[in-house]
This record gives sequence, C-alpha cells and structure tokens, in this order.
Amino acid sequence: MKQTVIIHSGYYERLTISAVLNQLDLKTHAFSSLAEFYGSGIGTGIDSIIIEVQDSSDNFNAVMKFIRRMNFLYIPPRVIVVTKIEQNDKLAQLADESIDMLISEQEEVSVLRKMLITGASDLNYQRALSPYFQRKKAASAQSSQKFLTATEWEVLMEIKTMKTNANVAQKLGRSCKTISTHKRNAMKKLGLKNSIELYKYLMQ
Repeated sequence: MKQTVIIHSGYYERLTISAVLNQLDLKTHAFSSLAEFYGSGIGTGIDSIIIEVQDSSDNFNAVMKFIRRMNFLYIPPRVIVVTKIEQNDKLAQLADESIDMLISEQEEVSVLRKMLITGASDLNYQRALSPYFQRKKAASAQSSQKFLTATEWEVLMEIKTMKTNANVAQKLGRSCKTISTHKRNAMKKLGLKNSIELYKYLMQ
C-alpha cells in the first residue's frame, strides 16, 4: 500500500487532506510540524509527502532544507507543496526546487482535491503549478513587461532565438556594450539574476 505523509500546521487542513486521500488506496500519516515528523521515526517507504510552507522565515528555511535533503535519497518521494505564500521571490525559490506540485491554498476546493489526488496517486504525473499560481505568474510577467522599453524588448526577443550579444548587436546595428546594457536593464526590471533565469523566462 502506498504511504503518504501530510505535514501541515492546520488541524482542519490535515483532516481535509486526509479525507481526500482516504478515498484512494493510500495509507496516510499526518503531522503538525517537521519536528513531529522527524520524531515519528517514519523515514522510509514513503511514496509522497504533502507539506505546508509558511511565510515565516524559520518555517520557510526549514522546509527548503528538508526538500533539498530529499534529493539525496535513492528513491526520493514525490513532494507536493501547499502554501498561502504570495511573494514572488519565495515562490520562485520553491519552483526552482525538486518538487512535483506547488499548490496555492487559495484554490477552489475542487481544484485542490483534484491536484492532491493526482499528485499522490499518479507517480507518472509531470510537475505542476496550480492554476492560481499560473494566473499570478502570468499577471506578474505581463506587468513587468510594461516597464520594458521597445529596444529592451527587441533585444530580449533576439536573445530568445539563442543569438549571442555580438549577433544581436550586428543585427540591430548597435555596439555589444549597448546590447549588454539593454539586456542588463531588462533583467533588472524583470527581477532576473542571471542569464540562466533569463532563458528560463523567455522560454516560458
């Protein structure tokens, strides 16, 4: 029988998630915190972990550390994160980790139920972002793009085709220094730290 661990500080949230998963052939173990989970002795034979991430720095950092440790297991369990966090920087950090689902607790119950069932029971299911976060991400990107100049946007569109700064400079008739400046300014406005994040953004 598949085993699923639920780590959530909310009593009613734990009951709700357990009730949803009990409809499947799953054995669930619910805990109110990571400390309680560590003290339980359950550490192997887990297929899925559904874990809450809170906005507080202590909880956020502890969960991030926990998720990263999962990567060192021979067969890491599926990790499904549920959260009320709204800050884009923290959501981006979570999205960069090896998690299988990132679910907003702002979702409608029907959406939450479907995602939890799919995430915990279908081990072939691809990584997913809940609809609430997808809409938030799209709105944030659209808002950021409004602050880009026409030239900055033109430079990014050329970079998207995998052109180097030199190639872009040649096509647009500008110097490499000017292209680099436009690229750097655009990345700053979009909140992107390096070229890898830029390519990820452009390939969305």
